[in-house]
Amino acid sequence: MSSTAANCFAVVLATACTFGYAPTASATETRSEAVVVARLYKDFGWQAFATQQELFGKDISHQGEAVLKRYFTPALTDLLMKDAACQIKYQGICNLDADILFDSQDPRLVDLDVQTVGSGKVSVTFKDPVTGERTQIDFDMSRVLGTWKIADIIYPAHENLSLRKLLSKKVQ
Repeated sequence: MSSTAANCFAVVLATACTFGYAPTASATETRSEAVVVARLYKDFGWQAFATQQELFGKDISHQGEAVLKRYFTPALTDLLMKDAACQIKYQGICNLDADILFDSQDPRLVDLDVQTVGSGKVSVTFKDPVTGERTQIDFDMSRVLGTWKIADIIYPAHENLSLRKLLSKKVQ
């Protein structure tokens, strides 16, 4: 090995050691169920503190397919896309009548907590700052190509209403 190659190898090795390089782990493999749900709230939870859609963008249920696929299984992505298309076609509400992240049309919250509660199960809880009412929303997760994705959202306050079942209803 030439001295230039040896020097380059030494620099690469030192850099890898400095930054804790782990060649067998990737970011998508190490993401837990809770991290996926927390990221969804981080990216689309703005509605709980702002009303300016023109500045922040559309809510999660009105995103394009590529964005939805980052968080949801293909089956749930397809159902969300169909409901959005229905809303455009009929120029109104189809199956979704509330924000899926907050179980509310006008979300406001404090004390958001995201916890893995079992394999493939994540629970989100938060409190309404005005009424003090606590809300819980449960996420059923599935692995898709090694990455956790949301397969369904359950709303315990509504007799365990399932987002997947709600979106599967035929529109009148």
